[in-house]
Amino acid sequence: MRLSFLSPFVIACIALFFSAFYFHPNMGGEGLFIPLNSIVWIATAFVILLAVWRMWQQQTIRMPAFFGLILAMPMLILLTGFIVGMEQPLSWMLRISAILLGFLLFFGLFQFKTSRRDVNSCLYVLCGALSLHAVVGVIQLLPGALLSNFIPNVYDPISIGMFQQPNVQASLMATAIALSVYLISSPDFRGRPVWVKSLPLICLLLSTFALMSSDSRVGLLGGSGALVLILLSRFSLLKLRRGWALGMLLVLLAGGGSGLIINDGALRAYSKIEQLSGQGQDIRKDVYRISWEIIKDKPLLGHGIGSFQQVFHEKAAEYQLKTDGFNLGLWFSHPHNELLLWGIEGGAVGLLAFLFAIVAVLCQLICLGWQRGGAMAALLLPIALHTQVEHPFYVSAYHWVMFLFLLFVVFNQSGSKVYPLRVSFAAGALIRGLSIMLMLVVLWFCTTSLYYSNRIVHMLYSDKAKLAELNAIQQHPYFSEVATRLLLAHFSEAEKLSKGTSVTLEYVEWLEVYIKHVPDIGVFIDLIRAYAYLGDSEKEQATIDRALYLYRGHPLILKTAKEVKEKYSVD
Repeated sequence: MRLSFLSPFVIACIALFFSAFYFHPNMGGEGLFIPLNSIVWIATAFVILLAVWRMWQQQTIRMPAFFGLILAMPMLILLTGFIVGMEQPLSWMLRISAILLGFLLFFGLFQFKTSRRDVNSCLYVLCGALSLHAVVGVIQLLPGALLSNFIPNVYDPISIGMFQQPNVQASLMATAIALSVYLISSPDFRGRPVWVKSLPLICLLLSTFALMSSDSRVGLLGGSGALVLILLSRFSLLKLRRGWALGMLLVLLAGGGSGLIINDGALRAYSKIEQLSGQGQDIRKDVYRISWEIIKDKPLLGHGIGSFQQVFHEKAAEYQLKTDGFNLGLWFSHPHNELLLWGIEGGAVGLLAFLFAIVAVLCQLICLGWQRGGAMAALLLPIALHTQVEHPFYVSAYHWVMFLFLLFVVFNQSGSKVYPLRVSFAAGALIRGLSIMLMLVVLWFCTTSLYYSNRIVHMLYSDKAKLAELNAIQQHPYFSEVATRLLLAHFSEAEKLSKGTSVTLEYVEWLEVYIKHVPDIGVFIDLIRAYAYLGDSEKEQATIDRALYLYRGHPLILKTAKEVKEKYSVD
């Protein structure tokens, strides 16, 4: 590919693209509870470190077009927390850290001084990485728990990828389809070796198979939209290489047809789409209505950063009372739409930050023209669409990093502005020192997260809580609440043998504070059982009533209420 594999840019890309291939048993969920996210953040910090040192070596700083609008987004997001207030400062700090690290990565990629061909060559490397992600999905569709020590597996044959969530895997496969077509239609495709030219076809075959065998409607919509858009925008280029275009068509048919034969995922996805247009039972449209009502309550400044769960479930409970036949049934930590989340928590001020970034991207796409701009839009579409129906960036840091890399590709199409780096030697040393410090902080934070997430799962499965370990995990900002809850639950359970109440009272006090911000069904159940043990029937009934007000008719809450009444009335 005429690209030195010792160049810093290629090393950076390899570190990013292959950072998600790590797995150990975990609790699932979001953020650092999923171990591969820790590896992705370590790789991100490493690339930022390389970029800073490259910038110092060249004594220049490179900025993309519309960089003022782009910079406005993280700066406004940072200010939003101070303007609208923070309900949960630690949660806000972790969220803003992920956003700022992402933007440092985005601007850092421009510092490597790469040609368009070099970037295209690295897109082939990305194509290879996405092919491996597709292989993981295919393995998961096979019977049995193949390679279960290295990749996530569930009892049912379903493609969840390394990300442990089918929709997240599907949106990545939809991106892989658009990327494959983009590479085949690129002008420099003609000069590539045959083995390099075959890589997009392999990726297209595997990703189409994985997507069509999934039951992800967001993946199906994103993949279909991206494919149509890129075929329309690159049609004139594809006509110039009819043989490869025909091969691409055959691969699409083979991959899609095989996926439909092996699994009826696409048919299930289609039935979900029908629910949205008809009178189906999809709950997402109700979640959007509830979220919109919350925004209307405080449209300017929102309800405060970290307030979503509290205000959403209060409003959802009111919505349940007004809507016949509707039960929320689930605990929501996100409205399944990124713009709605920021509208609820930050109001118009929070949404303004996104407006600046969206305007910058649209302006750049328009400047590139239909042929290039349309193709770039197709690359961005699957993940961008996914953020409007779910929360992929919270589940997978890899998607956030890949989306930013694709944005870098979009803005790199028109080059970058070069400014001399006029700083003193001392200031330069400080900048480089800070980059090293950032790398060390991320390395410590994420490696300890990997260890602690592994230990927590071990304790949960073995049912042996090691108190010394839980005390250590309590000191980690990300796992503090989980460790505290496990520790108090362990002591409370042990206390029951001696009929004591002091620890259980402390446990109840902690749960009462926690549940105000995180109205999790499991926490309500623990609180009901704790009150029943303490013999506080008044608070026990009040908690049951509160839980059923938020989650009307929920079977687990009703079952717990019945169990504790039978147990402690007998006792």
